[in-house]
Amino acid sequence: MTYKVLFVNPLNDYVDRILESTPEGFNVKVMPLSADVSEICREVADADFLISGVDVPEEVFRAAKNVQFIQYMSSGYGQLPVSILDELGVPVAQMKTHSISVAEHALTLMLTVLRRIPASTQLLREGKWRQDLDETSYSELYNKTVGIVGLGNIGRWVGKIVHHGFGANVIFYDNAEIPLTVSELVPARGVPLEELMAVSDVVCLSLPLDEQTNKLIGRDELALMKRSGILVNVGRGEVVDEDALIESLRQGRIAGAGLDVFDKEPLDTGSELLNMEQVVCTPHMAGVGWENVQRRIATVWQNFDAVLRGDLPSGVVTATKRAASVSAA
Repeated sequence: MTYKVLFVNPLNDYVDRILESTPEGFNVKVMPLSADVSEICREVADADFLISGVDVPEEVFRAAKNVQFIQYMSSGYGQLPVSILDELGVPVAQMKTHSISVAEHALTLMLTVLRRIPASTQLLREGKWRQDLDETSYSELYNKTVGIVGLGNIGRWVGKIVHHGFGANVIFYDNAEIPLTVSELVPARGVPLEELMAVSDVVCLSLPLDEQTNKLIGRDELALMKRSGILVNVGRGEVVDEDALIESLRQGRIAGAGLDVFDKEPLDTGSELLNMEQVVCTPHMAGVGWENVQRRIATVWQNFDAVLRGDLPSGVVTATKRAASVSAA
């Protein structure tokens, strides 16, 4: 008995490792998006499982008539035609393996901005030394208030790291109801968004993008921040009004920003953000890491195994949670 698995638009780092780790009973065919869409549709028509990278055309999902389960290789699933997949009755799971990597990256951005690492490195390039820097512009994370907007898996890891590792006071805002036991575990105290923006020394955004979060942080919210405050975004770029953020940074209304995500990606090389010494930018790579690659690959096979056992796969985002029975070729 062999199950056909189609892997569409894979990241290069995953192809060999998926193929090498394929369990007995599965046959994986890899198809890049450079292949003709009609060819991909023909291949997916008789597949049992689909592993999907980003930017896969909608018609590929519509052609997946026999696919019983789709594993999406990203955590953010805004690009997926979820409503269509719900109509087709196909369960789709996001990846939920990246929380540790993203939380550590958020911490890295916080410390890099607070400790002004890029500006300090530039001093060395200019032949300068400690006496040439302004000590009052450097800050510690210890005992600061960190406001987390979005207390999901990533936000909880951020909260645990900054509280237990740096003695930070953690507060959070989330439009979803967070169980008291979860907020106690972090530990964190829920507050309105306006209060969080006003009292936090560091505002950390770890939100997905949806109708409620689009441009959630705009000019009014940024105006509430302390002049010494910094903004860190490891969620989605569209959550922030980028023009308003640039204006706040340019006018010194906030002290700095650490950004892994942007309104339009890739970030334009002419963006003013790249020329601000108080801003640290990275190319949407907070979830990157060898450990996360291993966790993602393991999740693929664990979820496929769960489907075959009739169990619930992890990370399902569609209304359809369980697959229909899968018959092997």
